[in-house]
Amino acid sequence: MSPPLDRGADSTALHAIDFPLWGSRLIEASAGTGKTWTIAALYLRLVLGHGGSQAFARPLRPADILVMTFTRAATRELSDRIRARLIAAAQCFRGEAAVPAHDAFLADLLAAYPDGAARTQAAWRLALAAEGMDDAAVHTIDAWCQRMLREHAFDSGNLFDEELCADETAVQTEAAQDYWRQQCYPLDGATLDAVLAVWGSVQALVDDMRGLAAQDLPPGTGAGTLADCVQQAQQARCDAVAALKHGWAGRAQDMRQWLDDQTAPKDCDWNRTRLKPASYRTWLDQIVAWADSPEPALLELTAAAWNRLTPEGLLDARKDGAPPIALPEHFQALADLRAAQQALPDPAVALRLHAAARVQQRMAQLKRQTGSFGFADMPQRLDRALAGPNGERLRERITAQYPVALI
Repeated sequence: MSPPLDRGADSTALHAIDFPLWGSRLIEASAGTGKTWTIAALYLRLVLGHGGSQAFARPLRPADILVMTFTRAATRELSDRIRARLIAAAQCFRGEAAVPAHDAFLADLLAAYPDGAARTQAAWRLALAAEGMDDAAVHTIDAWCQRMLREHAFDSGNLFDEELCADETAVQTEAAQDYWRQQCYPLDGATLDAVLAVWGSVQALVDDMRGLAAQDLPPGTGAGTLADCVQQAQQARCDAVAALKHGWAGRAQDMRQWLDDQTAPKDCDWNRTRLKPASYRTWLDQIVAWADSPEPALLELTAAAWNRLTPEGLLDARKDGAPPIALPEHFQALADLRAAQQALPDPAVALRLHAAARVQQRMAQLKRQTGSFGFADMPQRLDRALAGPNGERLRERITAQYPVALI
C-alpha cells in the first residue's frame, strides 16, 4: 500500500509484517495500492497470532475477524482472496510449495516460525482457517448491521418478526405522494409557484426523493409546514440579497466617475477598444439600478461585464507600456460580490430538505405498519441501539464476538 498522508510524527509507512494488530489504526490508501493484499496479509497474522509485542492477544478464527466492505461482490472477492492466501501460506508452511520470489511478506512470516513444532502448528492454523472461511465474518456494512440486530434482538430492541424490504421503491413513492397531498395541495399563489419551480409535478417530487430518502439530514429538518419553509427560505434570500446590495449604488457611481476621468484624455493609457466608455457606463448603470431596486433579484451582468470590471480585466485593458496603476478597491469588491452571489444558498435546497425529512418520517411510519425495514435503516438502527439503554451491554457482546474488525 502507499504510505499514509503526512499527518505528523504519528504517521508511518505501512509494513504488513510488523503492523500493530492492537488498538485502533487508520490505514490510508488510494485505489489500486493493494488494500485487498494488505487485508489478506493482516488476516494471516491474526490467524497465527504473529507479531510478538505487535500481535493481537491470541490467535483468531475467521469467525472472530470482522471484515467489512461496501458491496456484496466485494465481499465475495475479498473472502476468496483471503481463502486463497491462507491455502497458499499453509502449503508453504508444510513444505509443499516454495515461497514465491516476489512474496517478501510470506518469506518473513515463514522465517518467524522455525522448522519443527512451531511451524507445524502454524500450518495447521492456516489450513484450519482456510477450511473455516465459509463461516468468515466478511460482510457489507448493511448486512453486518442486520446480523447484529437479529442476533442481539433483545439488546438492540429489534423485532424478531420484522421483514427486510430489499426494494423500497413502492414505500418511497407512497410516502412522497402523501407529502404532496398533505403539503402541496393547500398552497396557492406565489408560494405554490415557488414549490412548482422545484418540482413541476408529483412525479418530479417522487423522482427527487429517490436520491434523498436515505440521506442523513441535519437535526430539526422538516419542522413546520412546507408553506413555512417556503416563506423562511424566501425571507432568508431577501435578507441576503439586501445585504449584498448595500452601498453598491454609490460604489458604482464612484467607479463610473473614476473610469470617466481615466479614459477622458485623448492620449490616455487605456485601450478604448477593450474598455469602451459606452459599455462600462451601461454596466455600471445596471449595478445602480439593481442596488436601488426593492426586488430580491441577483445582479445579472454579461460575462464580458463581469470580466472587464475586475482588477485583472481592467489591467488587461491598459495600453502596452502603460505605467502601473493602483485601482480603486471597488473593482475587487465587485469580483467579491459575484463570488458572494454564487455562494448564496439555493432556496430550493431548503424545500428539498424539508420534503426529504417528511418523506423519511412517513416511510418509517409505513414500514412500522407493515413490520418491514430497508437496508438504509440497519446502520441507523444499530447506531440508536448502541446509544440506547442497553448500548453498553450490546457493545460488549459485539466486541466479544468480533475482537478485531478490518473496515
